[in-house]
Amino acid sequence: MSKNKVFKATFIVMVITILSRVIGFGRDILAAYHFGVEGSYDIYIASVAIPESVFMIVGLAISTTFIPMLSEIKHNKSKEEMFSFANNVIDILSILSIFVIILGLIFTKEIVNIFVPNFSNEKMALTIFLTRITLINVIFLCINSCFASILQVCEDFIIPSLLGLFFNFPIIIYLILFKDVSVIGLAVANVLGNLLRVMVQIPSLYKQGYKIKLFVDLKDEKFKRMMKLIVPVIIGAGANSINMLVDKSVASGLVTGSMAALEYSQRIIQFANTAITTSLVSVVYPIMANRLNEGDKEGFLKYLSKSIVIICIFLVPITFGVIFLSNDIVKLIYERGKFDSNAVILTSMALLGYSIQLPFAGIRDILNSSLFSMKKTKITALNGIIGVVINIVLSITLSKYFGVLGIAIATSISAFIIAILLLNSTRKLIGSFNVGELLLKIFKIIISSSIMIVVLYYLNKLININSSFIFILVDGTIGAIIFFVLCKVINIEEFEEVLSIIREKFVRRG
Repeated sequence: MSKNKVFKATFIVMVITILSRVIGFGRDILAAYHFGVEGSYDIYIASVAIPESVFMIVGLAISTTFIPMLSEIKHNKSKEEMFSFANNVIDILSILSIFVIILGLIFTKEIVNIFVPNFSNEKMALTIFLTRITLINVIFLCINSCFASILQVCEDFIIPSLLGLFFNFPIIIYLILFKDVSVIGLAVANVLGNLLRVMVQIPSLYKQGYKIKLFVDLKDEKFKRMMKLIVPVIIGAGANSINMLVDKSVASGLVTGSMAALEYSQRIIQFANTAITTSLVSVVYPIMANRLNEGDKEGFLKYLSKSIVIICIFLVPITFGVIFLSNDIVKLIYERGKFDSNAVILTSMALLGYSIQLPFAGIRDILNSSLFSMKKTKITALNGIIGVVINIVLSITLSKYFGVLGIAIATSISAFIIAILLLNSTRKLIGSFNVGELLLKIFKIIISSSIMIVVLYYLNKLININSSFIFILVDGTIGAIIFFVLCKVINIEEFEEVLSIIREKFVRRG
């Protein structure tokens, strides 16, 4: 895939992912309307987070190790051999998932006690009941991760980027059509959403030539290699998911609604992170793996460097903007129904703390992907452990003084430290990686974003706008224009490339 095609694919996936996240916001707005930050929504978040957060870690590890293995088999052998290996992995992991579900059903009480030890007996009982419903998600998340990996290696990026739409559909339908909504119904809709996003991938897989077959071979050397890689990857790639789980666990001991506030603010951060970072990584990661299998080190480095700069071009100004407008953003998205002014304050504080991590989390994810594609999983595992330990210590410490703001800041500090450690590890592994040039471009982006915020600050003193929507629209538009002009002036190569692709798209449509 050529450079232009890579950025075109990234742009398309980004647009689809943004649409998916907008619909996800619709789901969250409906949930905020019905539940606000009351205790019952804390219970739903805990019951969904336990199976999803734990398996998100494993699922991410599966896709991260699975993609290079699939790419290697496809390149060295054949597509048919790749599909055969995929069936073996999917069937073995599905059997393991069933065992995990059975164990989860037996020890639900003990598992819930570990993750939310500060819940009251009444909240604990309902959390246990809901967790038993959502445990079935484990097998759906496993299969979903494997299916998406196969499609990405086949360079079909559209369907995987649409999965969020299908996941949200049952939840939104439930929240709109049912009058007496409850967290139990919400948990059932969540399970249906996870099932639906597995089913929608099957037609695309069949078009690629894949057929679902029952095939188990535990002695397969390729499978053994993959399993050896998974454990360190679970730690390295799962650091963010572990940190999110730690955040919710610590928040369970704070004021009622703290878990809900963290969840609502995380959704906003995930919107930006998924739209930019995940879109880029989902396209670039399998391509970097292919480049390494082809022995094209120069091509690998090019995609890695450009990906980091593009992530910063989007996420650095967004970070400055979210910090500047955190209260108005929360008001605009959530303030209605049971989501009152107290909920706005709690959630905007969490959003302020979480927003700091955006560019660092983006750099962390792309560097993790590059190290995974090089099969340097021990490095990612070590850095992941350091990040999780830092997050646990800081979350517990800062939450005592700053509440949800302290928890969110702890996560951002953890993301920053992991990004720095990964950048240093990558530099040591790849001697020709020009870190100085990369940091100079990032510095230019930070300066441009800082000037943008300073201009907006003084501009807002001259105008008086009461509507959060108009306020964000005006500041967002003017801020984007200022940043656009500054990036043109300082002449960032990657910014020009993104602009040329966007212009080409509009010219062709015209």
